[in-house]
Amino acid sequence: MNHLILYSPKSSERLSFITELIFQQLLGFKIRLTNSVDDFQLSDAVRINYSTNSDLPGCQVVPSGLLFEKEIRPVTASLGKPWKGIPSILLDDTKEFDVLSASFYLVSRYEEYLPFEKDVHDRFTAEQSCLTRLDLLERPLVNEWANALLVYLHSCHPELETSPRKFQFLSTIDIDQAWKYRNKGFLRTVGGLFRDVIKGDWLEIKERFLVLIGKKEDPFFNFDWQDRLHKNSSTKVQYFIQVGSRGKFDKNTSLENAEFQLLIKRLSNTHSIGIHPSYQSNYKPELVRQEHHALENVIADDVEVSRQHFLMHEMPQTYQRLLDSGIREDHTMGYSTHLGFRAGIAAPFSFFDLTKNKMTKLVLIPFCCMDITPLHYLEQSPKQAIETIQSLLDKVHAVNGLFVSLWHNESLSESGRWAGWRVVYDQLVSSAINLGNDDDHA
Repeated sequence: MNHLILYSPKSSERLSFITELIFQQLLGFKIRLTNSVDDFQLSDAVRINYSTNSDLPGCQVVPSGLLFEKEIRPVTASLGKPWKGIPSILLDDTKEFDVLSASFYLVSRYEEYLPFEKDVHDRFTAEQSCLTRLDLLERPLVNEWANALLVYLHSCHPELETSPRKFQFLSTIDIDQAWKYRNKGFLRTVGGLFRDVIKGDWLEIKERFLVLIGKKEDPFFNFDWQDRLHKNSSTKVQYFIQVGSRGKFDKNTSLENAEFQLLIKRLSNTHSIGIHPSYQSNYKPELVRQEHHALENVIADDVEVSRQHFLMHEMPQTYQRLLDSGIREDHTMGYSTHLGFRAGIAAPFSFFDLTKNKMTKLVLIPFCCMDITPLHYLEQSPKQAIETIQSLLDKVHAVNGLFVSLWHNESLSESGRWAGWRVVYDQLVSSAINLGNDDDHA
């Protein structure tokens, strides 16, 4: 038996969304919602009582009320007593843990719709998240809660059959600058050389010179190494390419460059290609559609995947623009400053637009590990970073989640501040693949 029925005295878009995510997508059940007590009591499916009526049969979850609301209002999130051995989050002044409302609060990014203090790039910061404040950011809580629900249901119904998700790994790589020195144009090349001279950076001057005369490979153009590693490990890779016009924070090679076009086509032959909307597009929304179409023209195929440059996004406007541009999958959900789970989940989920109070067709793929975090923000050595990332991998594996990493071709260059860091990515891929293989042979 893998059929569930959930009774609730009220219906709502929010309830439908979160039950589909928890019970169907994460746990593999078929679930039906009903407002009829008679229908619920007569059903031979496994029953979940989402009401305050303790006289009804089935596993009871007492609702906090958030899923039956339509407005967006200030909500207080506080740490409750452990629920089945897992930290719980109470909303407002509720006394009992409502696992469905708490999960919805996290994955809908409810707190990001409310007023907050923006950083220098107009972003919501990790420090303002309830997960950071409660010291829970590095736990895939929604997955943990879902698995605890499964144990709860099994304790009442040992015959219950399910097909929960299995651990998966996805490597994502952003290409902000395909080359460090080459294909920059005469003025940019001269300007870069002039800056090196002013700083007295003779190692940089020497490397630049050797690359430009063809005596050394450009360190950022390390795609042959990437291909060998990914092919040998059978690693799935999603590339995101910045193709917007040059600006203060947009520094990739011009899309008119023939070598850049060849690289994009090469990558599209063996991997999935996504758009990396420019920094400028956050202030000129029409650029999203223009850059999207330009990339599609290069690969002569549809592009339906995206990640915001600098992880800039505003709820819900950014996702609404992406949907309008034909994007159906976005990978922006994460932080550059902190490791962990911005939405409290290690699995894909649909974007729920709180302003319209409805689930959309845009699927969000959250990442939990970005290259710059251990290097710059945690100030770790490569050895320390390997240990930190392994701990995060183990947490995702324990809940059968999806581990998504975010790297750049620059961070795989073994150049400048990234010298010695290629081994961190290599070890990440190896560990993730081994965990997946162990599951297959279990």
